[in-house]
Amino acid sequence: MTTVMVTFILVMVLVSGRFIKYLAEAAAGEIAADALFLVMAFRMPEFLQMILPLSLYIALLLVLGRMHMDNEMVVLQAGGQGHGRLVRSLTIPVLIATTVVGLFAVYVTPRGDAEVNRIFEEQKDRSVLELLTPGRFHVKGSSNTQRATYAEHLNREKGVLENVFVADARFQAGGEADRLLTVWAKSGKLVREDGISYLLLTDGFQYQGKPGRLDYKEIGFKEARVRIGGEKSDSRPPKVRGLSTRELISQRDTNKEALAELQWRLSLVLTVPLMALAAIPLARVNPRQGRFYRLIPAVLGYMLYVGMLLVCRSAIEDHKGVLPWYLDMVWIHLVVAVVVFLLYFGGRIFRRRARA
Repeated sequence: MTTVMVTFILVMVLVSGRFIKYLAEAAAGEIAADALFLVMAFRMPEFLQMILPLSLYIALLLVLGRMHMDNEMVVLQAGGQGHGRLVRSLTIPVLIATTVVGLFAVYVTPRGDAEVNRIFEEQKDRSVLELLTPGRFHVKGSSNTQRATYAEHLNREKGVLENVFVADARFQAGGEADRLLTVWAKSGKLVREDGISYLLLTDGFQYQGKPGRLDYKEIGFKEARVRIGGEKSDSRPPKVRGLSTRELISQRDTNKEALAELQWRLSLVLTVPLMALAAIPLARVNPRQGRFYRLIPAVLGYMLYVGMLLVCRSAIEDHKGVLPWYLDMVWIHLVVAVVVFLLYFGGRIFRRRARA
């Protein structure tokens, strides 16, 4: 129950921050508002696979720390129930958590990331009226062409824009503006003809020319059409985290990013049993110290563990050529396993050496 409560709190914190980020993208016109919750739903397994190992770790520290504070652990040890009995009693919940994290990391999260990438690609095909937010500039395009659209008011039921501003810009290879076409109109309405979407503008002016020159053309019009829906943005490159685990295994020898992602997924699974084992000796406190005496150092140790994995992941992705032997996440897990071993048996080993 403590694990569930800690997971719920951490998920709410993480989801709130990520939802604000996507909300800003929706306000900027990059994605539609109705796609926000769908994106968050597909990203939820990724949040859970990161939070669940930490939640179980914190829950063990809190529960076992309370048992030490109430002298329950002293009574259990006096009855012959030591660390071995605790480890055996935690086998089933740790196996359940490991299975859930493994299922998410290996199968569910990659499919969710692939769906998120598909949703973002679909947003590029939406019309200006579907993504436009009144009172904000909506910029869409690629590295060569860009279009900025602005409307003071928008009646979505009638599909009518008021005080419309549209600017089309083309850029040269060096990034210098080659041509700029600017249109202002009192109103605009979406029309379709022969399967092509147009923005029908009324009572406006068109300005055409090249920035830095004085030979601009000004044309007044009663009605004008601007084609919309063809201003494609640069496609997002397919992220390696959206690939299935089978694809990562087949590409690990030729693609450094695939190798790093594969090791990261397996590392998430290994963090659950390692941190669960580490929580048992780390939760040992004296009643005078308080149940939170070792909580902060223990959480900092977990953050250091995950931080080292992330650093190794980035190093593998950025490394060119043959990977050196030390760029492998297995070494980090071995170091953590040695630290966990010392937490259990380090005191006995040092006492024996002192006696000798």
